[in-house]
Amino acid sequence: MRPCPKPEPRRAAKARRTRAEGVVKRDVRAACASRDGGCRLWRRFITPPMGACEGPSEWAHFGAKRRARTVGQPSELRHTTDGSLMLCRRHHHQYDQRILDIEPATERGADGPLVFTHRASGFRYKEE
Repeated sequence: MRPCPKPEPRRAAKARRTRAEGVVKRDVRAACASRDGGCRLWRRFITPPMGACEGPSEWAHFGAKRRARTVGQPSELRHTTDGSLMLCRRHHHQYDQRILDIEPATERGADGPLVFTHRASGFRYKEE
């Protein structure tokens, strides 16, 4: 009779998944940073209602690719350049608090032009 192989510890399996996801995150974030710079709004347009950029650059997921909506999906589907962009801390915070709306203008998502809407003032800016 052969002994059963010892199962892999849960920590090791989780660590392997985390390392694999880290590679995808690193590549997608680098692509977004080269496309958007420090903040996608700052590079295109700064308005008084949205405020000037403030704080370090942060990687933001938007729309159907928000992190809470993609839990449990493979990292290649969760983290894509069309579902994420770079924002400064102020604009990322405004987006997370639903003060700033970001919508894609085309089917290309963040790889194409975006529409930024400031809810409180109603100001709307569409990238070209």
